[in-house]
Amino acid sequence: MSLSSTALVAAQRTSDAYGFLYLLTITGGGIAEPIRLVADTRNCESQGFTFLALQFEVVLPKEAAKEVPRAQLRIDNVGRELGQELESLQPGAELAARLQVVYRATPDVVEYEFSAPLSGVRANVFAASATMGPTELMRRSAVNVRFDPLTSPGLFPD
Repeated sequence: MSLSSTALVAAQRTSDAYGFLYLLTITGGGIAEPIRLVADTRNCESQGFTFLALQFEVVLPKEAAKEVPRAQLRIDNVGRELGQELESLQPGAELAARLQVVYRATPDVVEYEFSAPLSGVRANVFAASATMGPTELMRRSAVNVRFDPLTSPGLFPD
Protein backbone atom coordinates (compact mmCIF):
# COMPACT_ATOMS: atom_id res chain seq x y z
CA MET A 1 0.00 0.00 0.00
CA SER A 2 1.48 3.35 -0.93
CA LEU A 3 0.89 6.75 0.62
CA SER A 4 -1.45 9.25 -0.99
CA SER A 5 0.24 12.19 -2.70
CA THR A 6 -0.82 14.54 0.14
CA ALA A 7 0.65 12.27 2.82
CA LEU A 8 3.79 11.61 0.78
CA VAL A 9 4.50 15.34 0.44
CA ALA A 10 3.81 15.82 4.18
CA ALA A 11 6.12 12.94 5.15
CA GLN A 12 8.98 14.57 3.23
CA ARG A 13 8.59 18.01 4.84
CA THR A 14 10.97 19.05 7.59
CA SER A 15 8.04 20.51 9.54
CA ASP A 16 4.41 19.50 9.29
CA ALA A 17 1.52 21.24 11.03
CA TYR A 18 -0.76 18.20 10.76
CA GLY A 19 1.00 14.86 11.22
CA PHE A 20 -0.33 11.31 11.12
CA LEU A 21 -2.97 9.76 13.38
CA TYR A 22 -3.33 6.16 14.48
CA LEU A 23 -6.90 4.85 14.58
CA LEU A 24 -7.80 1.65 16.45
CA THR A 25 -11.06 -0.27 16.00
CA ILE A 26 -11.83 -3.26 18.25
CA THR A 27 -14.71 -5.56 17.26
CA GLY A 28 -16.15 -8.99 18.07
CA GLY A 29 -16.51 -10.91 21.30
CA GLY A 30 -20.06 -9.74 21.92
CA ILE A 31 -19.14 -6.05 22.04
CA ALA A 32 -22.34 -4.14 21.23
CA GLU A 33 -20.65 -1.37 19.23
CA PRO A 34 -17.09 -1.36 17.89
CA ILE A 35 -14.61 0.45 20.13
CA ARG A 36 -13.01 3.25 18.11
CA LEU A 37 -9.97 5.08 19.48
CA VAL A 38 -7.50 7.62 18.15
CA ALA A 39 -4.03 8.10 19.68
CA ASP A 40 -4.42 11.86 20.08
CA THR A 41 -5.56 14.52 22.53
CA ARG A 42 -8.83 15.22 20.67
CA ASN A 43 -11.49 13.12 19.00
CA CYS A 44 -11.26 12.47 15.27
CA GLU A 45 -13.94 12.11 12.60
CA SER A 46 -12.89 9.60 9.98
CA GLN A 47 -14.80 7.47 7.47
CA GLY A 48 -18.11 8.57 8.99
CA PHE A 49 -17.21 7.49 12.54
CA THR A 50 -16.05 9.33 15.65
CA PHE A 51 -12.84 7.97 17.15
CA LEU A 52 -12.45 8.72 20.87
CA ALA A 53 -9.18 10.37 21.89
CA LEU A 54 -7.37 7.92 24.16
CA GLN A 55 -3.66 7.22 24.18
CA PHE A 56 -2.59 3.75 23.11
CA GLU A 57 0.58 2.14 21.89
CA VAL A 58 1.47 -0.93 19.90
CA VAL A 59 4.78 -2.59 20.74
CA LEU A 60 5.98 -4.42 17.65
CA PRO A 61 6.94 -8.10 17.95
CA LYS A 62 10.50 -9.28 18.32
CA GLU A 63 11.82 -11.49 15.56
CA ALA A 64 12.40 -14.95 16.98
CA ALA A 65 12.86 -18.20 15.13
CA LYS A 66 9.98 -20.70 15.35
CA GLU A 67 7.70 -18.26 17.17
CA VAL A 68 4.45 -16.68 16.09
CA PRO A 69 4.97 -12.88 15.89
CA ARG A 70 2.86 -11.13 18.54
CA ALA A 71 2.57 -7.40 19.07
CA GLN A 72 1.43 -5.93 22.39
CA LEU A 73 -1.39 -3.38 22.57
CA ARG A 74 -1.66 -1.09 25.59
CA ILE A 75 -4.44 1.48 26.10
CA ASP A 76 -3.82 4.08 28.83
CA ASN A 77 -6.35 5.82 31.09
CA VAL A 78 -9.17 3.38 30.43
CA GLY A 79 -12.42 5.04 31.46
CA ARG A 80 -15.30 3.39 33.27
CA GLU A 81 -17.30 2.64 30.11
CA LEU A 82 -14.42 1.07 28.18
CA GLY A 83 -13.23 -0.81 31.26
CA GLN A 84 -16.70 -2.26 31.89
CA GLU A 85 -17.02 -3.28 28.24
CA LEU A 86 -13.69 -5.15 28.36
CA GLU A 87 -14.37 -6.72 31.76
CA SER A 88 -17.76 -8.02 30.59
CA LEU A 89 -16.17 -10.14 27.87
CA GLN A 90 -16.77 -13.88 28.16
CA PRO A 91 -13.68 -16.07 28.63
CA GLY A 92 -12.31 -17.07 25.25
CA ALA A 93 -14.12 -14.22 23.47
CA GLU A 94 -12.57 -13.57 20.07
CA LEU A 95 -11.75 -9.93 19.44
CA ALA A 96 -10.22 -8.35 16.36
CA ALA A 97 -8.22 -5.15 16.13
CA ARG A 98 -7.79 -2.95 13.07
CA LEU A 99 -5.07 -0.32 13.18
CA GLN A 100 -5.24 2.43 10.57
CA VAL A 101 -2.87 5.30 9.83
CA VAL A 102 -4.42 8.50 8.45
CA TYR A 103 -3.06 11.97 7.73
CA ARG A 104 -4.73 14.55 10.01
CA ALA A 105 -5.52 16.90 7.10
CA THR A 106 -7.31 14.09 5.18
CA PRO A 107 -8.64 11.73 7.89
CA ASP A 108 -10.98 9.87 5.53
CA VAL A 109 -8.04 8.56 3.45
CA VAL A 110 -6.49 5.47 5.05
CA GLU A 111 -2.76 5.47 4.33
CA TYR A 112 -2.02 2.10 5.93
CA GLU A 113 -4.13 -0.62 7.57
CA PHE A 114 -3.29 -3.67 9.67
CA SER A 115 -5.73 -6.19 11.18
CA ALA A 116 -5.06 -8.92 13.73
CA PRO A 117 -6.91 -11.00 16.29
CA LEU A 118 -6.63 -9.97 19.96
CA SER A 119 -6.06 -12.39 22.82
CA GLY A 120 -5.13 -12.19 26.51
CA VAL A 121 -7.16 -9.04 27.14
CA ARG A 122 -6.58 -7.60 30.62
CA ALA A 123 -8.10 -4.41 31.97
CA ASN A 124 -8.00 -2.38 35.17
CA VAL A 125 -8.77 1.24 36.05
CA PHE A 126 -5.46 2.51 34.68
CA ALA A 127 -4.86 0.55 31.50
CA ALA A 128 -5.94 -2.28 29.23
CA SER A 129 -3.59 -4.61 27.40
CA ALA A 130 -3.86 -7.38 24.85
CA THR A 131 -1.74 -9.46 22.52
CA MET A 132 -2.14 -8.79 18.79
CA GLY A 133 -1.43 -11.67 16.48
CA PRO A 134 -2.63 -15.08 15.34
CA THR A 135 -1.50 -16.85 18.55
CA GLU A 136 -4.81 -18.57 19.32
CA LEU A 137 -5.39 -19.40 15.67
CA MET A 138 -1.98 -21.04 15.35
CA ARG A 139 -2.58 -23.17 18.48
CA ARG A 140 -5.86 -24.61 17.21
CA SER A 141 -6.09 -28.08 15.76
CA ALA A 142 -5.93 -28.18 11.97
CA VAL A 143 -9.20 -30.16 11.82
CA ASN A 144 -12.33 -30.11 13.98
CA VAL A 145 -12.64 -33.90 14.36
CA ARG A 146 -9.77 -36.36 14.21
CA PHE A 147 -10.22 -40.00 13.34
CA ASP A 148 -8.63 -41.89 16.20
CA PRO A 149 -9.72 -44.82 18.41
CA LEU A 150 -11.58 -42.46 20.75
CA THR A 151 -13.72 -40.66 18.13
CA SER A 152 -14.07 -43.54 15.62
CA PRO A 153 -13.67 -46.86 17.44
CA GLY A 154 -15.16 -48.86 14.54
CA LEU A 155 -12.32 -47.90 12.21
CA PHE A 156 -9.58 -49.21 14.48
CA PRO A 157 -9.23 -52.94 15.32
CA ASP A 158 -8.67 -53.84 18.94
